[in-house]
Amino acid sequence: MYHGRVVPAAIACLSAGWLWLGISSTANADPMAYVTIRGGNFGTIDLTTGSFSLLGNSGQSLAGLGVINGTLYGTSFLVPNGTLYTINQANGALTAVGSSTITYSGLGSTTTGLFALSTGGVIYSINPASGAATLIGATGLVNGSIGALSVNSNSLYFSNDTNFYTLNTATGAATLIGPLGDSISLGGLVLESGTLYGGEDSPSLLVDTVSQTTGAATTGPGVTGTGSGEFFGLAPLLPSPPPAVPEPATFSLLGSGIAMLAMLRRRKSAR
Repeated sequence: MYHGRVVPAAIACLSAGWLWLGISSTANADPMAYVTIRGGNFGTIDLTTGSFSLLGNSGQSLAGLGVINGTLYGTSFLVPNGTLYTINQANGALTAVGSSTITYSGLGSTTTGLFALSTGGVIYSINPASGAATLIGATGLVNGSIGALSVNSNSLYFSNDTNFYTLNTATGAATLIGPLGDSISLGGLVLESGTLYGGEDSPSLLVDTVSQTTGAATTGPGVTGTGSGEFFGLAPLLPSPPPAVPEPATFSLLGSGIAMLAMLRRRKSAR
């Protein structure tokens, strides 16, 4: 009777301790990204298979996505006096941060800043705390308001029609890297584990990889899943909040469990 109580209690103590320490053997092997789609659908997409999972609807089409300091952002699309929003990662719901006088056609981010493109082909830096837009400069492209800005890379990339550029974040000027190829146009760009992925809108709905040195796009899997559609932005999945630091009582609980098991082993060997 006594041992029947102690053993489960000891195991429970150990289990609770390991859970509090946040030990897990599970891992997601495929690269994943958030995606926003024409019409406001928001979800995740497996960049290896093209499988889309709908999480919710933002209530409006967004000009793109951006990530700064662990927060996911979006902007209104083709709306005068555009608004910057934070995005709820669980369901796509929007919370307004602030507005500017700019009509946005694109949003992206580097590892250090949030940037937006106007309908006039001009680049702005965006204050993530207030939504205020600061002029950087014109891209110099004839169709400079058409395309996708990248997310999560050191450089700011821009797919414009069927060509691929870098944008100077100090002047706004575009530098051609090369053609995407085969009449390809992209609606989103995200860097994951050193690979730049592009959401292909034309001629097919695919997940491509894009060379950062030549601009050439390699077509990948077709997009599948209920609610999927034309890409308006891609962003990396944000990490889960770090596990809470165990309280001293947690370590005490773990230690008690280990001590109970040791005591039981000694009693068993003494028989």
